[in-house]
Amino acid sequence: MTEQNAAIGGMALVEALQVGERQAHGPLAVFPLRLPGSGPRYITLREAIAQRSAVITEVSEGGSVPDLRVVNKGDARVLVLDGEELRGAKQNRVLNTTILIDRHSSLVVPVSCTEQGRWSYAGREFAESEIVADRQVRFAMKDSLNRSLASGAGHRTDQGRVWSEVGALHERHATASPTAAMRDAYQTRKGDLDAVLAAFPLQDGQQGMLVLHGAHVVGLDFVSRAPQYAELHDKLLRSYAFEALVRDGEPGDRAVADAFLERIAELPGRRYKSPGLGWDVRYEGGGVLGSALTYRDHAVHAAFFDVGGVRGGSGDGGQEGGTRRPRPDWRIANARERARRRQAR
Repeated sequence: MTEQNAAIGGMALVEALQVGERQAHGPLAVFPLRLPGSGPRYITLREAIAQRSAVITEVSEGGSVPDLRVVNKGDARVLVLDGEELRGAKQNRVLNTTILIDRHSSLVVPVSCTEQGRWSYAGREFAESEIVADRQVRFAMKDSLNRSLASGAGHRTDQGRVWSEVGALHERHATASPTAAMRDAYQTRKGDLDAVLAAFPLQDGQQGMLVLHGAHVVGLDFVSRAPQYAELHDKLLRSYAFEALVRDGEPGDRAVADAFLERIAELPGRRYKSPGLGWDVRYEGGGVLGSALTYRDHAVHAAFFDVGGVRGGSGDGGQEGGTRRPRPDWRIANARERARRRQAR
């Protein structure tokens, strides 16, 4: 299967994944992910900003809430993940979708605001925020962006829904911000988050993580290159761990993780042109919502969420009274085994 002919299906994404030994702390369980090969070369946003090879600004003096400009002056492609936050300029924003920015190029990228109460300059250029949006904020963005793409409206999110989820985040954690900034919730609980991060150290060769809260999978992220994942590990872990600070329960086991991979394996992909290099592939069904950025037949980044474990607003996803989509009873808990059975048909 090639990018010229079809989107990469869920099976192609997960069949080569190697799931590591469980790490656990409180209600949180993390399974490190590895996969063979590395694909095209790129650096992360953090590396590009540190090297001063990437400059991110408003698109004009007056600015535009749903758009930012990224100028890559360097010799390396730059990967920016969906939900990765930029702070500064007229208000903090997060990327709507994962984008691979070409060498020596300028690109207007689609973003969402995560600081509703500010629209004034705090500097001309954006800096790295050190966070990826909370999992429920990312889910709201991914869900509404899928609908936007399907309707032909491009890579846009429901901004009101994003603000609502940021507000719910502050409510759940009893935090506050004078500008309703998502980042302030993370900063207020930084000590608690740092203690959780210490329980999940980066593993040699790690390229991603599959995360459980209690007995429920909440999601997974992986990138194609281990050195770049190492730059992203703490940011992604904060995104998933933040919710666990207000939960309890026993961490789930490997069978739950395998069942989630099985559900991903069943999904076809729907392909859209990425704002940057490559293709933005979208997945939805069986209680799973996900996306992957592919370039030259490689999945550069993929992220999947368990829809059954998330609901909007200030409710606790996965608890009694939550609104769930039906999830099927998957009887084969190993995606590779199911792949063999499908091929034998």
